[in-house]
Amino acid sequence: MSATPTIEPEPVQQTASGAPGSRAAVIATLLSHVFSPALIGTLVLLSIPLRHPVATWSSALLATAFTIAIPWVALVAMRWSGHVSDIHVTRREQRWPLLLITLVSILTGLGILAVTGAPAVVVGEVGLFLLGLLIVGAVNLFWKLSIHAAVAAFAALYCLLALPLGPHLAVLVVALVGWSRVRIAHHTPSQVLAGTVVGVLVSLGGLLPVFGV
Repeated sequence: MSATPTIEPEPVQQTASGAPGSRAAVIATLLSHVFSPALIGTLVLLSIPLRHPVATWSSALLATAFTIAIPWVALVAMRWSGHVSDIHVTRREQRWPLLLITLVSILTGLGILAVTGAPAVVVGEVGLFLLGLLIVGAVNLFWKLSIHAAVAAFAALYCLLALPLGPHLAVLVVALVGWSRVRIAHHTPSQVLAGTVVGVLVSLGGLLPVFGV
């Protein structure tokens, strides 16, 4: 028996639109993994020096480590030990320990960024992740919203809006992520909508100062 931990794929639940093994379900599952919050968050933070030349790669890597990497390692450990049922933590009652770990990690990262004199733009973007986490954590106390949709909406608006065809790409990304989460029955449409609203609000918190509002 191999000592290497394995993460079993999430079971795809049957929905009215087709059987679990249908092409649509396979595509939806793939989209859920491609647009996972950890992957999108990593791309957002690592792209800071590309979007803001004043930012340093070392500060972006540090921000990514404490905001994404450490919580991700904790998630893998929790999945391996059986504390969460799947890698996307679809059961609401299993989310709060990981949310607390993420909170502590982000606060620690912000402290280190401040002490090391990291550029304000890096600290600010980590602060947006913290804001999103606090909102999601508060809602998670009594209801489950889609973190996939929240992070996708935030990243799409915050990073793509200024690009050619950026608004169209942002809408496409948000729509694909939302559809995928509903299609594999991990969220209801209202949970996806709520997550999207959170992502939009957090992105506005970062964009309004840019536009002088």
